[in-house]
Amino acid sequence: MSGVRVTYSGLISFGISLISVITGLIFVILVTRKLSTEEFGLWTFIGSIVAQATIISPIVTYWVTRQVARGEKIEKTALTTSGLLSLGGFVIYLILAFYVSNLHNIDFRILLIGSTLIPLTFFLQTLNSICLSLKPQAISYGLIVFELVKIPLGIILVVTSDLGLIGALIATIGATVANILLLVFVIKDKIFGAIKTGIIKFWIKMSWLSLYGILYELMWKFDVLIFSSFTTSLVGLAYWGVAGSITSMVVYSGKISDGLYSKLIATGKNEFAHDNFTRSLYFAIPILSANIVLAKPLLHVLNPLYEEGIYVVIILSIRGFVHVIMGFYFSLIQGNENIDLNKTASTKQFIKSNLFVIPTFMLLFSIIYVGSLFIFLAFFKTPQMSDYFLISIWAMILLATTIIFTIVGMLYVRKKLHFNFNYIPILKYAAVALLASIIVYLVSEKVLKYSERIFDFLPQLIPILILGGGIYFGITYLIDMSTKIFFKSFLNEFRRKRSIK
Repeated sequence: MSGVRVTYSGLISFGISLISVITGLIFVILVTRKLSTEEFGLWTFIGSIVAQATIISPIVTYWVTRQVARGEKIEKTALTTSGLLSLGGFVIYLILAFYVSNLHNIDFRILLIGSTLIPLTFFLQTLNSICLSLKPQAISYGLIVFELVKIPLGIILVVTSDLGLIGALIATIGATVANILLLVFVIKDKIFGAIKTGIIKFWIKMSWLSLYGILYELMWKFDVLIFSSFTTSLVGLAYWGVAGSITSMVVYSGKISDGLYSKLIATGKNEFAHDNFTRSLYFAIPILSANIVLAKPLLHVLNPLYEEGIYVVIILSIRGFVHVIMGFYFSLIQGNENIDLNKTASTKQFIKSNLFVIPTFMLLFSIIYVGSLFIFLAFFKTPQMSDYFLISIWAMILLATTIIFTIVGMLYVRKKLHFNFNYIPILKYAAVALLASIIVYLVSEKVLKYSERIFDFLPQLIPILILGGGIYFGITYLIDMSTKIFFKSFLNEFRRKRSIK
């Protein structure tokens, strides 16, 4: 595992992820322009309860990445165990589906179709956790296959056949199957052999830690359920889902650090983490800037109905940027933890380790976030507040709590690892991004004509995006020596990869 090249695999993951974001947005455009706001809100809700129902998958996936990174042959055992766990996830989904169906008077058959995603998601998450230690870039290859398959299926089932939400669900199911098949092909040589009952016993024994580690996710994912319960409206969730589709581009910049966690586990060396962090921000900064400056045009592309959600996109984009920083620091501290090498370590030792401390941070984060949202909706919401106003407050609560816990995490990591990064190049990137943003904003205000027809509007928007990217990457290449070295090293890595083949 120590042979994984973090920069190369991370850049491949990031590049493919950006492509998948574009293809993913094409599918979202198909869906948002074909479904009503209520249907798209239900689409967002189904995604939320699928995530809640698969919350127990880390009983396996939490350990798989760490164990495979250290050379243990447990791939077949992991996939088999995940299949069994998916039965429990299916039960959880049905319970939540009944609640949602009664709350919003929804046809239960639609939710039943969505249940197909439960076992598929369990297998996909396990395959991703295996590939993270073997071939991190394969995760992004799978992602782009998922998006590329989803587009033609979406055209056939949503647009041509006019199946609406049901067509969108079937398209997602088919694309997920394609993703799984690709990852199985990538690791096909690793999934044979005996099922190791000793490993399963270890996972069950340590499930208290892996489940504790996902308590924050379980708590976190109650936000959609809480919002829907207090508002009894799917319109707000539609705005939230559309904004999330745009802001995901910022979060994907963290893909450059995909191989960092498993590399740290395998080697215990932090030297490459500094450059890795700088490179993540090198791409996150211009994407954040583009989302802020072009929030209105991007929303118009998805559907003019959602143009009102500009500030939600801006707030969630800033939150996504902060989340990239928080994720890096927490991966750094957990990747340096090796308590699980000691198979006889006591519960007390695990509780003192960062495998317990970091999830505790995240659990407190989730409790404060969801609790704040609950308090606002329960005690301060009035009938006069619009759906857009409510999701704006929701977004601000999420941003505020993310900032607070990112600062706490950074202080904790610096205390434990004495990790500091170089501010100078990051300040350069921010200054160039600001310049590019001003130019893009001025040009867009003069050039863009907001036509209802997407094929009339996109040809106006794409050159502006290229202009902004050209300014940013061109200037940073010219003024920053580390950027020149970075691009040259990536090209060398790419040539080396090709020569190996």
